[in-house]
Amino acid sequence: PLLTVRSSLLRPKHGMYEDMEPLFANPVLPLLAIALADEAFQDYGTFEEIEAIPPPGDGSLHYIRIKKEMLDIPFFQSITPNGPTGKIQKAVPFSNRTVALGHRAGYQENIGIHDIRAEVLVRADGTPSNAKQVES
Repeated sequence: PLLTVRSSLLRPKHGMYEDMEPLFANPVLPLLAIALADEAFQDYGTFEEIEAIPPPGDGSLHYIRIKKEMLDIPFFQSITPNGPTGKIQKAVPFSNRTVALGHRAGYQENIGIHDIRAEVLVRADGTPSNAKQVES
């Protein structure tokens, strides 16, 4: 017998933001913005088009195809005033951007990717114990 979902609470949510309220807190969003800016998707060009994809009722995933010409281009490209270069962004500029982002957000000390990963572990577990284990 097929189960009919009648409650709006039990209906499938869009996979992009399921359990991520508010939407801007979703860690996938910046990556999606980069892909949209690069026009990397074969069938979609805007966030609204992607958000309009109905969630599969069976809980499966909907795959978004990447344009063939984008498969050999690095996702994180170095950028010049003239736009993306097609070359991979090295770790130092990426780290510098992360530090600058932290300063704009009000952090006085430099933050790094490790700090972000440790914070996620704290939030996932509810205690700082896992983050301490990762640091050592």
